[in-house]
Amino acid sequence: MKIIVKNRKLLVFIVLLISSAVSKGQIYKYIGLEDGLNNQKIYHIQKDRRGYMWFLTQEGVDRYDGKHIKHYTFSDDSMKLDSRIALNWLYMDQEDVLWVIGQKGRIFRYDSQHDKFELAYVHPELIRNKFQAFLDYGYLDKNDHIWLCYKDTITWYNIRTGTTQHMPKPVDGAISAIEQADGGHFFIGTGSGLFCVGIEKGELKQIPDEVVKSIVTPVHELYYHTVSKQLFVGSYKEGILIYDMGKTKKITPCYVPNNVEVNQIVALNADELLIATGGKGVYKLNVNTCKSEPYITADYSSYNGMNGNNINDIYVDEEERIWLANYPTGITIRNNRYGRYDLIKHSLGNNRSLVNDQVHDVIEDSDGDLWFATSNGISFYQTDTREWRSFFSSFDPVPDDENHIFLALCEV
Repeated sequence: MKIIVKNRKLLVFIVLLISSAVSKGQIYKYIGLEDGLNNQKIYHIQKDRRGYMWFLTQEGVDRYDGKHIKHYTFSDDSMKLDSRIALNWLYMDQEDVLWVIGQKGRIFRYDSQHDKFELAYVHPELIRNKFQAFLDYGYLDKNDHIWLCYKDTITWYNIRTGTTQHMPKPVDGAISAIEQADGGHFFIGTGSGLFCVGIEKGELKQIPDEVVKSIVTPVHELYYHTVSKQLFVGSYKEGILIYDMGKTKKITPCYVPNNVEVNQIVALNADELLIATGGKGVYKLNVNTCKSEPYITADYSSYNGMNGNNINDIYVDEEERIWLANYPTGITIRNNRYGRYDLIKHSLGNNRSLVNDQVHDVIEDSDGDLWFATSNGISFYQTDTREWRSFFSSFDPVPDDENHIFLALCEV
């Protein structure tokens, strides 16, 4: 094996080397205020059929097309609303229409033809009480109903007909989570526990269930896995509780750190779920084994690593990208399609590392070893022993007037 090198004093280009020879990192991308995001506190993430990403932030709604961000404002009777009070929930319906629900009982619908959000409904009681009346929870089900949960009542707004129906709340406590099991059955989480309800003669009625009744811890998040017929209950004190409705009819605790808020539970694939926490990053849970493990956690020592553990929402798209609402950073994107990497950098004063960070050329020789042409000599990395050597660098005993810049390599 013989390596031929070329060296001339030319303009130096700096490159970051991503190598699949050693696997230690993961590729992340960040979207923050400097990229046009209107606020770094993101509540919810959605994606439409056109490929736009939608972010509900503390300052309103942002749309991201992969390069540019557009900010949307909201108004009621031509009066611009304070989005920090007005907007709290973001949903996409089955016909790819985006809906925003405000804490004051306003419902907005996105009009794609005119590229704006229009006011569709206003809860009359919440609007009359301008200061102290706020929704407990807003939810869009698979029956085309938006739920406005306020004190002892629930208002259904039909997104197809625009009609409303008011009914008494069938559970105790302020509603904090709703999950639909099928067309007529729902699980409702409150500060006092979990409840199962069904639709009877157009109204909600509690369904007796001793297993559900046994969960008395405050519920913060719910996810129903249709295939396995398991309900995943996220709580602050007890982590994740799994109600197996199909086989055992029992509750199984799943190890996720307790005393940590569970903010979101979404599917990663057919057999695994992702759990967003407020302080411990993202956990991955296997629905078959009911075992979980840390999956995405902050690594502040790594270049281009995960940059936070306070995750409000997760969205997994069809290209295997994981979009994270990461406070206080903004949006963090993890791309599982690309392999893991190791960032190779020069260790100051150590000639047993990459000799210089300004790399102009890289080749793999016939033995599978790597050669790097740099602005301070040539580095050789032996892949089987993981050892470094350098040649023609300032570390070597060569005349001071010798050129150390190498631009190209080839094997002959």
